[in-house]
Amino acid sequence: MSSPTGIHASSDAKRVVIIGGGIGGITAGIKVKRDLGFDNFTLYEQSDGVGGTWHFNTYPGCKADVGTHWYSLSSDVDSDWDTSHVTQPDLLKYWTGLTVKYGVDKHIVLNTSVTSVRWDEEKQIYHLQVEDVKTGEKRTDYANAVISAVGQLSIPHYTEELEGSKTKFKGVRFHSSRWDHTVDLRNKRVAVIGNGCTACQFIPVIAREPTTQIVNFCRSPGWYLPEIRIYLPKIIRLIMTYVPFVKTIARYAVFFQHEFYYFTFFNTSSIIRFVLSQYIKLQTPKKYHSQIVPPQGEILCQLVPYKTINSGRRTLAPGCKRFIVDSGYLKALNLDNLDVNYDGVKEITETGIVTKKGQHMDFDVIIEATGFIADEYPVSVTGIGGKTIQEYYREQGGPTAYLGTTVPGFPNFFTILGKRPNTITGHGSIAFTEESQAHYILQFLEPIINGWASSFNVTEKATNAWNSQLHKRLSSSVWSSCTSWYRAGHTGKITSVWPGFIFRQWFVYRKPVWNDYVASNGAEWERHRRSAHTVSLAKDLFWVGLCLAAGLNWKLLQDVSSVMLQKVRLSV
Repeated sequence: MSSPTGIHASSDAKRVVIIGGGIGGITAGIKVKRDLGFDNFTLYEQSDGVGGTWHFNTYPGCKADVGTHWYSLSSDVDSDWDTSHVTQPDLLKYWTGLTVKYGVDKHIVLNTSVTSVRWDEEKQIYHLQVEDVKTGEKRTDYANAVISAVGQLSIPHYTEELEGSKTKFKGVRFHSSRWDHTVDLRNKRVAVIGNGCTACQFIPVIAREPTTQIVNFCRSPGWYLPEIRIYLPKIIRLIMTYVPFVKTIARYAVFFQHEFYYFTFFNTSSIIRFVLSQYIKLQTPKKYHSQIVPPQGEILCQLVPYKTINSGRRTLAPGCKRFIVDSGYLKALNLDNLDVNYDGVKEITETGIVTKKGQHMDFDVIIEATGFIADEYPVSVTGIGGKTIQEYYREQGGPTAYLGTTVPGFPNFFTILGKRPNTITGHGSIAFTEESQAHYILQFLEPIINGWASSFNVTEKATNAWNSQLHKRLSSSVWSSCTSWYRAGHTGKITSVWPGFIFRQWFVYRKPVWNDYVASNGAEWERHRRSAHTVSLAKDLFWVGLCLAAGLNWKLLQDVSSVMLQKVRLSV
């Protein structure tokens, strides 16, 4: 890993800065170094290690809920995994290992946050201020292009709005993404606040200890899918290692499985709701059915936040909130040491929790599995005319970007997952999306690094057209039918989700529409682009001509064969 002393002072050489050392930042670094052969870049990571989600989340049972062979870099599918869904230690080892394999680790500066990014229109560069999070020392840097991969789920959300949440509780309290491994949960009364994907992974693990008494406080029900976890014996792993294309086939098998999920489950079909409800009921005690199964009834997608039915409970369309892949949570509800409480948390006291119904319950440990702050962009970014990206987002009613990657008025500023701008598919692999975005970004970095153009700025017209189309599709989707973290402020503009198949996302990231961008000092870039277009057109014409020639020759061959066959018949 690099040290902060390696920060550049001269702005003569072309330079790229990557913010964030999670999967997106690592992928971008690999592509910049390997695919472009470019070395003058730095990746700043504010924590003491890379890996993002897999660095911070170390709770028991932590793993990806997407098949690992798709939750990986396309060029580096690991054939040594013994299961289709590996756990956090293996994922962290995999992604940190890639930084070493491709030499990206030499460009990483840890314990350093980027606090501000300011565009210099005259020099066509960004001025950055960075800060050592341990010493508070501030430094400056510059970049011709900035890739922001700060991640959407990196800042823990604590229940600070609850009375007494900050100061009163005298026991042990921590967030699930900052798990305190020094705490022994045996013979402890444990409160778990939250029942999302994270809680449903660690609860069945800590509940295996019968002396740990657990109460899971839930706000609302969710939809569960059974985990399809496949053990891969050594013979299969050997085949994947040595037989060509088998790893690729395995990867695309997971891809099509998740495309099937979108086609099947992300709708308001009463049949789908019935099937999913039956799965939940078969796994859980009857006493929980009225609470844990999302209420049935006709769902009208465009009502916000829910449609209320006669029971007083609110309907929830499958897929509106993220599906929870059930890795044992529902079955664990049959255990005597695990209880579920839907009364709601009103107050945290010195000794425990008061529910909204007035019941006080004593606990030794409170674990908050309450998600993350996804609305706030953590870096001050200033573009053309002094406007900040935060101001632009407010004007748009929430985070907004073109293809979730570029923002008008912020040249050469690229985002991976964009701190929300509609890139998460809801049913696919974030790693796949981030790699697709990195491929898209590289096509801008090449002319910038080579000096063919100084900057690229997406037009407002293209951005508005894209978002108009995007939100038209979202308005009639399941995501518009409920409150969730997919929306700004949980109830506003849908800012996280990509509405559609993953294949379509890959397709739009395959190649930029250059007419949607304004290039500065780009005369040479235009010449290169026209030249490349001519070569591409020539190749296309060659293949078309070859096909036509083959077709004509085939016709000629058929005619000759017909004549010869006729002669043979006559001779007989």
